[in-house]
Amino acid sequence: MRTRIGLPIMMCLALAGHAHPGLDVVPEEERERARELQAKGPRETTGVEAIHALGAIPLAGEFDAAPDGHVLRARELVIAPGGVVGVHAHTGRPGVAYILEGALLEYRNDEDEPVLRRAGDASFEYSGLLHWWHNSGETAARALVVDIVPKDAASP
Repeated sequence: MRTRIGLPIMMCLALAGHAHPGLDVVPEEERERARELQAKGPRETTGVEAIHALGAIPLAGEFDAAPDGHVLRARELVIAPGGVVGVHAHTGRPGVAYILEGALLEYRNDEDEPVLRRAGDASFEYSGLLHWWHNSGETAARALVVDIVPKDAASP
C-alpha cells in the first residue's frame, strides 16, 4: 500500500496518484547533453518501478518574472534495488529530490565522491548540474522530486 505524502506543499497540489512504470525520469535533451559533454556514468535509466504524478501548479502569475508555460511539478519515484537514473545534465529544470525511504548514491559533477542520500536527505538540482543516481541497497528507494518544467512535460 502506498502512503500519501503529508508535506505542506502537497496541500497545494492536485493529487493524481497514478503509477507510470516504464517511463523515463529525465528529458531526452538532458541525456543528450550529458552525451555531448562525454559525462561518465550509465546512459540508460533502469529499475524505476513507478513514477507517481502528485500534481503541478502553473507558475504564470505567481511571480513578476515567472516563466510562462512552466509548472512546479511533484512526483514520487520508486527505484528498485540495483536501479539507475541515467546520467543527465540539468538545463532550465531546477529541482529538489527528497529521499523518503531507502537510500540512493548520487554521482555529481560538483562532488569528488558519490554522495549517499538516505531517508530525510535532500539533493538540490540546478542548471549545469551533471549527475546520476544508483540504488545500491537491497530495498526499493522512494524519492519525492519537485521541479520546474514546461507545462507540456508535467506528466511523469
